[in-house]
Formats: sequence, C-alpha cells, structure tokens
Amino acid sequence: MKKAGTIAGIVMSAVLALTGAFFVYELFKLGMLPKSILLMLSIIIILLWAICSLVMIKNDIHIAWKVIAWILSAAILVSCGFGAYTVQSGNKAITEISIPEGKSGVSLYVLNNGMIHNEDGLKDRKIGVLTTMNPAGTQMVLDDLNQKEISIQQVEFTSSYKMAQALKGQSLDGMILDSGYIGTLSEMPDMENIGEEIIPIISLVYEPTEVKNEAESVNTALEPFTIYISGIDTRDNILYRNSRSDVNLIAAVNPTAHEVLLVSIPRDYYVETACAPEMGCMNGAMDKLTHTGLHGPETTEMTLEKLLGIDINYNIRVNFSSLKNVVNELGGITVNNPNNFSAQGYYFAPGEITLNGDEALAFVRERYSFSEGDRERGRNQMRVLSAIIRKALSPAILNNFNGILSSLSSSFVTNMTEQDIKELVAGQLQNGGDWKIYSYSLNGSGGTDYASELGDNAYVMYPNQATVDKGKADIQAVLNGEVPPYVNEQ
Repeated sequence: MKKAGTIAGIVMSAVLALTGAFFVYELFKLGMLPKSILLMLSIIIILLWAICSLVMIKNDIHIAWKVIAWILSAAILVSCGFGAYTVQSGNKAITEISIPEGKSGVSLYVLNNGMIHNEDGLKDRKIGVLTTMNPAGTQMVLDDLNQKEISIQQVEFTSSYKMAQALKGQSLDGMILDSGYIGTLSEMPDMENIGEEIIPIISLVYEPTEVKNEAESVNTALEPFTIYISGIDTRDNILYRNSRSDVNLIAAVNPTAHEVLLVSIPRDYYVETACAPEMGCMNGAMDKLTHTGLHGPETTEMTLEKLLGIDINYNIRVNFSSLKNVVNELGGITVNNPNNFSAQGYYFAPGEITLNGDEALAFVRERYSFSEGDRERGRNQMRVLSAIIRKALSPAILNNFNGILSSLSSSFVTNMTEQDIKELVAGQLQNGGDWKIYSYSLNGSGGTDYASELGDNAYVMYPNQATVDKGKADIQAVLNGEVPPYVNEQ
C-alpha cells in the first residue's frame, strides 16, 4: 500500500513539475511580466512543488499532511494548467494582432439584374479595370479567369466613378475593383445604392507582397512614439488593408510622462497624397484623406507625415463594428458626453455616461444629430477610444485578460511587432501610474474639388492651417514630456 502511494506521489510530482515548467515557459515567452515578478513566481512554484512532492513521496509523514499535499498539488496543477492555457491564448492573440501587411479583397462585379449569373457568363464580355488601383488585385482576377479559360475584353479606366457609371449605363458588363472602393463610390451622385445594384461574381483575397508596411520601432516602455490609427466601419467585420479610413487619428504616447494625445484629422481633409510607387496610388495628387486608405494604411501614414511634418512610428487599423466586443470584455466604458441625442434606439444624455458594446457602437456611428456632422462624430470616436485606452491601462484589464486580448485580435491589426506590444504592456505593469489623455481636432472649411481617386469632383474639407500648426505643437509637446498647450483633457 505504501509502495503504491509512493509511486502515485512520484507520478503526481512529475506531472506537477512539467505543468509548472510549461506555465513558467509560457509566461517567459509572453514577455509582459517584469523579471522580478517572473523570478518570484518561479521560486514560489518550485518551493510548493518541492514541499508537496516530499510530503507525497515520503512514507513516514502523517496521513493528514499527505491529504493536504495532494489537495494543494491538485490546486497547483489546475492553476498552472489554466494559467498556461490563458497565457498561450494571449500569445496567440498578440501574434494575430501584429500583422504588418495584411490582406486585401478584390472582386469582379456585375449588375444585379440577373443577366450574368456566374463566371461562364463573363466570356467575351467587356470588363473594366482601374489602372490607379493596386495591380496585384486586378492581376489575380485576370489570372483566375485565364485558368478557367474565360476570355474577356479589358477596358481601362483611370476613374473608379466613371467606371461604375459605365457599368450602370451598361456600356460595360463588369468591373474589377478592390472591395474598399464600394463605400467610396456610394458617396457620389447616383451611386447611393451601388452596394445593392451590383454583385460580385468572383471574390478573392490577396496579400500585396511588394508592399512593406514597416514600423519604425522604439522601446515602447521607455521612449515616446507616435501611432496612426485608422478607424474602419465595415459591417462584415473584416479588416482588409485596402479600406477607406473613416476615422483618422494620430496618437502621441509618452510612456515615462504617462501622457497620451489623440489628434483627430477629418476624413474629407483635402491633402497631397504621398506614397511609394508600388502602392499603386497617385503620388503628389490632391485627394480626400479617406481615399488614401484604399492603398493601405502606410499610404495614409505617409500622407499625414507630410501634412504634419512628423515621423510616425506605427499604424493600427481598428474595426469599429467589432469594437463593441472589446467594450463588453472590458465591462463597459465611461465617457463624458457633451451632447443630447438619440441613435439606433439608444438615448445618450449629456454628462458622464456608461456604455456597453452596442451602445458604444451607436455612439460612434451617429453624425446626423449634430450641426457639425462628421466632425462631431470624430470627437465621439475619440471619446470612446480614450475611454477604452483608460480602461485598458487600468488594473481592470487583469480581470479578463484572455477575453480582452481575444476581442482585440478581431478588432485591431497593427504593424507594431510582438516585441513592441509586449514592451509597452510590461512597462505599464512594472511602472503603473495614472495616464493623462488629451485630445485635439484639426478643422477646416467645406467645398467641392477634384478627388483624384474618383477622377471627379467631390465634397472636400480644406485644412485650416492654424489648427494644423496647433496639432503639430501638441504632438511635439507630448513627445517632449510637456503638457500640450491646445488640448482638452479627456
């Protein structure tokens, strides 16, 4: 009997050692805990393992102590096993978030009139191709047609709007477009229902291998840095890289001064596009800021660097449709609402209000209730993001670490490396402290001008240079560890 108990103790000791070692290994790989805490935790696990093993294996120890040792061993085993699973899931989520290039969606669209039902109906048809679009997507569709031995007549366009007009006027039978263009076209005259008037016959996903969305990495735990945040409101919850940017923010972060500044740039800002030739866009052309996102976040990032005269270290794409999951996992957020309005069945009273995920989504989408329309919507989006940042930087994140990271992986994509993300979190866990979050909005005046991406006139906002200069001054102040002079504290 004693021999059987000894063997069982040895087996339990071995299992406990392996599980504990795996847990510590996963924590080490996660790289977020300060080394002092990781060392202390390792010592505690080793000591508990040694004591429990000794009591379970030795024969001359009272049965009561053995029972306690077995119960404690079982508790440690479950805790280390669950901890290892949680940390492993966290590592996986960070890997999924850190995707520099990302994927793009491209489709061959036809009119939704029943004339063309499938790919076979495309044979010898006139299909429009956009020469200003990333050629990789167009070529993928053409290669797919060639493999299926479906010949077409290509008609080249430099304007997505004119190509869509040709399709609706039936001088074209189809058109090849990246998916992000559909939302842009819907803002043009006679295109309000373009999403329902056309259907995709071919839909493909591709990775633009010639494009490098590289970060200018710094030690995010110690050095100040800037992030371009591109907010995309896609109802299908897919974060394609070639999407117009509905929300454009520059975040200046100073981890030692514990300051975060969010600068909002209107989506319709009329700016000079800046990009590398391989991105497929028209470098130097004037267009709305939101259209630069059709060529990836790095194009918008370069354009904003030129506008503001700054270097941007990282970019993050946020899907507002799935952002509600983050808010729910955080247990809700609190925002200071200056307006009195209703949206999507919810009433938002002025003052400090608490929002769940669905309420937060309605809050950031509404613009028709405000005299300043899209500009006030941008401010509300900053208020929600500020509340999320504040909650995420608080100890409350530890209450649901795994759920929060999992929700982030479906809502955020960034070119920050895994090391950059882990250094930032580790620095916060080690140093703690309250963060001051500021905001500032660039402004301008509305008008109509030529939008190069559309190849036609569209509503634009001409930048107010005074607000641009103030935004630049605020960013520089935060990077220097100073209080920004022109902001509102959130």
